[in-house]
Amino acid sequence: MGFSIKLLPDNSTFTAEAGETIMETAKKHGHNLPLGCADGACGLCRGILLQGTVDHGRSTVIALTDEDKEAGLALFCCAIPTSDLVIQRREMVADWTILDWNGSME
Repeated sequence: MGFSIKLLPDNSTFTAEAGETIMETAKKHGHNLPLGCADGACGLCRGILLQGTVDHGRSTVIALTDEDKEAGLALFCCAIPTSDLVIQRREMVADWTILDWNGSME
């Protein structure tokens, strides 16, 4: 059973297969999300969960604190959907610059 993921701000929607992380699903559907260590340690892939729930998987407290989780943040490299989601992401441009939540350069 898969879960629907709506990605903001571009409003695209795709489905995560069972056990698939948000990052795996996004990449499979052509979205270039920030990714560093791919192991839940660096926090580069952090995004906002606006609706829904995830299993935070192997994320470390260094990259994602309990307060971050309570505030609706998740590490997309580790987070596995447990319901349909609405998420907000930052995208990377070709030169590895990360765009902030409003789409401007950080």
